[in-house]
Amino acid sequence: MKLFFPLLLCSLTCSHVYAQSTLSGTVNSNNEPKFPGAIISIQREHSSSPLRVQTDSAGHFQFRHLKAGLYEVKAELIGFDRVTFPLTLTKDTAITISLRSHATEQDLNEVVVSAAKPAINDSPDKLVYNVSSSVTATGADVLTTLAKVPGVKVNDNEISIAGKGALKVMINDRLVQLSGLELIRYLKSMSANQVSKIEVLKNPGARYDAEGNAGLINITTKQSKKQGYSGNIQANGKYMLYSPAEAFGTRNYEAANLSANLQYNTTRWSAYGSVNLDQDHHLEGFETTLSYPRQTWMQGDTGDYKYRNINVVAGVDYQVNKNLAIGINYQGAKNVYDGSDHVHNPIYNNKNGNLDSVLRTYATYYPEASSNSINLHSLIKLDSSGSKLLLNADYINYYRTDKSDFESHNYPGSDLQHPFRTTRYYDNNKQNFNIYTFKADAEIPTSFAKIMFGTKLSFIDNYSNAFYYKKGPQGELTYDTDLSNEFDYKENTQALYLSLNKEAGKWKYEAGLRGELTQTKGYSHTLDQTTVNRYFRLFPSLSVSYQANTDNSLALTIGKRVNRPSFWNLNPFKSLYTAYSYGEGNPYLNPEYSTNFEVSHTYKNMLTSALFFNVTNNGFNNLIIASVDTNLVYTKPLNFLRTYRYGISENIALQLFSWLDNNNQATFYYTQAQSTLPFIKDINGFGLYLATNNNIWLNKSKTFAAAVNAWYQFPEVDHIGKADAYYKVDMGLKASVMKKKMDIALTLNDIFLTSANTVTSTINGVPQKFSNFQLNRFLLLGLTYRFGSSEHKEVNKDTGNEEERGRIH
Repeated sequence: MKLFFPLLLCSLTCSHVYAQSTLSGTVNSNNEPKFPGAIISIQREHSSSPLRVQTDSAGHFQFRHLKAGLYEVKAELIGFDRVTFPLTLTKDTAITISLRSHATEQDLNEVVVSAAKPAINDSPDKLVYNVSSSVTATGADVLTTLAKVPGVKVNDNEISIAGKGALKVMINDRLVQLSGLELIRYLKSMSANQVSKIEVLKNPGARYDAEGNAGLINITTKQSKKQGYSGNIQANGKYMLYSPAEAFGTRNYEAANLSANLQYNTTRWSAYGSVNLDQDHHLEGFETTLSYPRQTWMQGDTGDYKYRNINVVAGVDYQVNKNLAIGINYQGAKNVYDGSDHVHNPIYNNKNGNLDSVLRTYATYYPEASSNSINLHSLIKLDSSGSKLLLNADYINYYRTDKSDFESHNYPGSDLQHPFRTTRYYDNNKQNFNIYTFKADAEIPTSFAKIMFGTKLSFIDNYSNAFYYKKGPQGELTYDTDLSNEFDYKENTQALYLSLNKEAGKWKYEAGLRGELTQTKGYSHTLDQTTVNRYFRLFPSLSVSYQANTDNSLALTIGKRVNRPSFWNLNPFKSLYTAYSYGEGNPYLNPEYSTNFEVSHTYKNMLTSALFFNVTNNGFNNLIIASVDTNLVYTKPLNFLRTYRYGISENIALQLFSWLDNNNQATFYYTQAQSTLPFIKDINGFGLYLATNNNIWLNKSKTFAAAVNAWYQFPEVDHIGKADAYYKVDMGLKASVMKKKMDIALTLNDIFLTSANTVTSTINGVPQKFSNFQLNRFLLLGLTYRFGSSEHKEVNKDTGNEEERGRIH
């Protein structure tokens, strides 16, 4: 940081540019035309520090802004011979390096390279988490792996980045078609073995949908690039280490997963498919304490759930000719839950501390959900200069049903045998929606800049209902018109974007503008209520970077983003929690908008420092609103927040020893949350997040490794409340056997059972405390076996309905 502001001042005032050159190249091996993961280093004569890069997935590397002179080029990795050769650089130069195995004779410019990628790479525009290099990710699900990415937090059914706000999740550049609890459950059903890397996109450009306050997470899956077939099979078992170990008369809280992937490639055809099977038994829930003037209500809600899931993915791509490729992709899933909620609600007298009464509620739930989506895509190369057009057409259907039996008893004092009031309900509900999208993206290189532009059309039709029936003493049902509801929702969006990407000497620019016109219409059949909305918004984005010298670079990013409510939150239906509490949607809920600014400095690709500032307008959140007069409690999403955040972040990757891969992150920030509601006060405060990730190689061939990962979140402002400190520590062991065809991993997650947070706030004059019942401590044993080709490439099959998929509840 000492160099940060002098370098920034120099970049803005200096106009003299020295003659500099670029060294680029491609690395291949005996049998591979493209060789990713190679480490290339160069050092100029009389210089004390070398420059290092890693080849990308296509085997390419590049060094920019090099002064003319004599350089030493080196390729070296543990377990392989070091090869060094001189190179005189006078102009832009491109070279090819061939890599050969130990058993092959080496020429002067040929080297053998094999290495594990660093687990974490951080840069101003994105943070990359290489899943295959993570010891504790082996055998885990994707949700657990997401929580291991530095800075990414999974709390209260929301995925966010420390100090910056909520993130939206994409898989291969497509937003997942779920949000909230359903998104959490979907990510749990996916195997980390299918994933190549996880990217945190800090300032997505105009070509991306504008969703996500703090940016996007992109999960990139694997696909074989070898001719012929290849694949893998993974199995794992998980045992939950709860405290106490027994709940509701059982101790068998455990999970099992089986997944398989298969790919087959020819010169023109590429076919792939995967299936994931999950089954588990787990606990989930929360605890809320409401401090009324005369009484204190404590509500503990614990869900005991059994879960079964199957996910299927299949697709085919065909290279028609050198200028045209087409493909089709199908994704389908079915999820079944069998669960029950146990609510214990003791009510204490504040004067004498005695127990006034106890409210106990027992409810059964049987949600079933299925989804089917089809994507048609084509890539058209328009000319030899690199101009291309990408077309996507998508259809998705999501169908969910749920039925529940609800029974609540109110007991006087500590007498739990003779209730003085009993409430019984039966309900069933349904959600069915269809989404159609079309997207066209063009990319045209010109002498001035690379121009990208495109359009997107989306059409959404959603129907949902919730029918409640009062249950009599003999089980007779009476329809309840006050609680029941039917809701139709339609939303159409038309979007256009333009983006320019240009490099000029030490400078690199990317500027874009996205415009979205949206029309919505919601109709409640039960209330005979229609809500219509129409709005147009512009989403500008700007990224400017400056390479001051070989060791230091600067970057400025600015962007505006949107977070739209889920379809379910727009439905004005009511959902009972107890006889005195319920939740409901809000058809008048509007999107929230965030504007983000960040200035960053990178030193030797090792230390990244950043100053950031973001503003969120029209922010919404689920509020727990209690009435002092009636003791009724309801939860409802409302637009009421304006939030300002100022902060500084540091990320440092250290290679102190050849056997240690170490990455550390610190984010310090200040939050101001301003409320537009008279019954909620403004709040502000500091926050600090610390994280360290450590892979420890226990042998030279890097086939046996250990890991110790930890993060600590100090107290912070969370919407209109203050969150207590919480933290998490993981440990793991991983062994690669059978010539690296099989991985065996043992992981202990959340060792101290401390990763759940608690938030305190005051709403409508009633202090409340919400504790997230997030039980993440488990012991996992995972086995992964790979067959066929062992090399993989990353694929991004972009489809046209990314944004809508993220809003399904």
